[in-house]
Amino acid sequence: MEFLNSCFETTNEVRQLALYSHLLPVFVSVTLGYFVFRLSGRQTPSILFGLFTLLLSAWLAGDLITWHSNSYFLVAGFWSTLDFINILFYLTLACFFIVQTMKLKHLPLSVASLAILISLPPLVLTIAGLAVGDFDETNCEMGGNDQLALYKLVVEWASIATIALIGTYFSVKNWRDRKYRNQVLVLTISSVVFLGIFSGSEYLATLTDIYEITLYALFSLPIFLVILTYTIVEQGAFRLRGGSLVLAKLLFFIFLLVAIFNLVLADDRLELLITGASTVVTVGFGLLLLSSARREAKQREQIENLAKGLERANTRLRELDKQKSEFVSVASHQLRSPLAAIRGYASMMLEGSFGEVKGKLAEPLTRIADSAKMMNESVEDFLSVSRIEGGNMKYELSDFNLRDHADKVCDDLRPEGFKKGLLLLFKSNMTGQGIVHADQGKVQQILHNLINNALKYTPKGTITLYVHDNRKAKQIFVEIIDTGIGMSAETIDSLFEKFSRAKNANSVNIKGTGLGLFVAREMARAMGGDVTAHSDGEGHGSRFVFTLPTVM
Repeated sequence: MEFLNSCFETTNEVRQLALYSHLLPVFVSVTLGYFVFRLSGRQTPSILFGLFTLLLSAWLAGDLITWHSNSYFLVAGFWSTLDFINILFYLTLACFFIVQTMKLKHLPLSVASLAILISLPPLVLTIAGLAVGDFDETNCEMGGNDQLALYKLVVEWASIATIALIGTYFSVKNWRDRKYRNQVLVLTISSVVFLGIFSGSEYLATLTDIYEITLYALFSLPIFLVILTYTIVEQGAFRLRGGSLVLAKLLFFIFLLVAIFNLVLADDRLELLITGASTVVTVGFGLLLLSSARREAKQREQIENLAKGLERANTRLRELDKQKSEFVSVASHQLRSPLAAIRGYASMMLEGSFGEVKGKLAEPLTRIADSAKMMNESVEDFLSVSRIEGGNMKYELSDFNLRDHADKVCDDLRPEGFKKGLLLLFKSNMTGQGIVHADQGKVQQILHNLINNALKYTPKGTITLYVHDNRKAKQIFVEIIDTGIGMSAETIDSLFEKFSRAKNANSVNIKGTGLGLFVAREMARAMGGDVTAHSDGEGHGSRFVFTLPTVM
C-alpha cells in the first residue's frame, strides 16, 4: 500500500500550482453561480448556469484532490468520476447557451432528452467502475478507459461546434440588434475559446504525458468566468437586480481571495510584509468600489422608479388623448347636420326661396351664412385631425392633372378674394403634364386650407397661385404667395403644430383654429408630398409650397 501511495506523490511546486489553478476558479465559479441564481430567480437560464458552475466546481474539487492526495483509493475514487462530470458540465453549458441565445423560457424537451441520452453511457461506465483501468505497478501508472476518453472528446468538441454554429447564426441573423448581437458574440467567443483550451490541454497532456499542462490551462477559467459576469450584468443576459453591485462584489471577493492566497503562501518576512500591504490596499480599494457601486445601484433604482412612473403617466396620457380624439370625432359629427341645415336655410332665404328679403334683414342673414360656413370649416378640420391621429383617414387615389385642379380651385375661391378687396391670380410654368397619383378631395382640401389661410392674413394686395414642376425630380409645386403680414423664423418653426398661430395673427384675424396648416401638411405627407412655409419676416408676406410627386 505504501508503494501505491508513493506513486501519487508530487512536488511542492506542483501542489502549489494545482492549488492556485483550482481554488481560484472554484471560488469564482461558486460565487458567480450563487449571485446569478439568487438575484435572477428561478429562470431556466439561471438554473442551467447555476448547474454548470456547480458541476464545474465539483470537477475542479475532484481534480485538485487527485493532484494533492497521496492515497491510491482517494485518487482512484475521484478520478473515476471526473470524465462523467466533465461531460455533464459541457452538456449543461451547451444547453444554457441554446436557451439564452434563442431567448427561450424553457429548455426544449428534445434538447433535454438528447443531453440525457448522451450522458447515459459514461454514467453506466462510472457506476460499473469501468471509467479507469487497472493500476500498472511497473510503470506506477493508472490506466484510463480509452473508449470513454474518445467518447468524452467527441462530446466536448460536439458541444463546442454546437455553440459556435448557433452563436454565429443568431449573431448574423440579428446583426442590427446591437445589444443582442454583442451578448451572443461575447458568450460564443468566450465559451468556444475556454472550452477549446480546456479540452485541448487535456488531449495534449494525454499525448505528451505532461499533465501539468492542464494546470496552466485552468488559469484561463477565471478570465472566462469574468467575461461571463460582464455579459450577464452589463449586457442583460439575466434580469439581475442591482447588476453593477453584483459585479463589484464579485470582483472584490476575487481580489481578496488572491491577496489571501499570496499572504498564506508567503515564504519569508519581506514577502509577507509586501503581501500584507498589498492585501490592505486591495481591501481598501475594494471597499471604495463597493461603496461606489452601492450609490450607483441606488441611483439606478431611483431612475428606474422614475421611468416606471413616467411610463404609467404616458400610458394614461395616451388613454386621455384617445378619449379626447373620440370625443372630438363624435362632437364634430353631431355638429355637421345642424350646421348644414343652418347654411342651407340661410342660403335659401338670401336667394329669396321663402320670399323677398327686405330692409335690414339681408345683413344678419349674410352673417349667419358666413358664420355657419366658417364653423363648418372648423368642424371639418377637427374631424380631419381626429382621423389623422386615429389612423382612420382614408385616401382614394387616382391620376389627375394637378395644374388644372389648382386652376379650378383658384376660380372657385376668387369671389372670396373680391369680397375682401384682394386679387386672386393664377400662374403656371409647366414642362411636363403635371399628372399626380393622389386623392382629389384631399388635394382640394389642402389647397382650400392654404388659400383660405392666405385670405385670412392678407389685409390688402394680391394672392398668387403659381404652379411649376421639376421633371428630373418628378415633382410638381403649387406655391401660394401672398402680400400679407408675414412670419418670423420662430413662428415658421412651430407653424404646422396643432393649434399653433403666428404671434401677429390676431391683429388681422381672431377666428383661426390653428388646425388648417397641420391638416394640410399631414395629408400631403400621407400622399408622398409635403407642405412648407417661407417668409422674409413680419410685414413681408408669406409663401406656402405644396409639393406632390408626379407620374407623368
